[in-house]
Amino acid sequence: MSLIQWTETMKVGIPSVDFEHKALIDEINALGDLLETNTAVDKITARLGAIHALIEGHFALEEKIMLDMGYNGYHAHKEDHNRLLEQIRDIMDDTVVADQVDIAATLGARLDAWFSVHLRTFDRSFHTHIKS
Repeated sequence: MSLIQWTETMKVGIPSVDFEHKALIDEINALGDLLETNTAVDKITARLGAIHALIEGHFALEEKIMLDMGYNGYHAHKEDHNRLLEQIRDIMDDTVVADQVDIAATLGARLDAWFSVHLRTFDRSFHTHIKS
């Protein structure tokens, strides 16, 4: 089950960042596949933990690039990264206590909301800075 649809508009113009964005979406969609097969909650939370680790590493890459470029939106972007990491931890906590139906019904929307909004706002601004 595809939880997030990758589109070319999500690209920021840095190949390594774009590659990681696509890989993260693929991982999130693999989680969607687990949800369709009525997988045990512990396997779902393990997948979420792996996604969290990937996101954390990805954010470190983006933040390094921003600092290296002297990007003036760095602090706000980093704050949003911190907020998103907290949200994924909340999703993991909620998953532990939810039943399978609740997980499938809400997880995709929550992941899409934070990931897509971040790409369309903060990452889009960063992309605009790179092009100028």
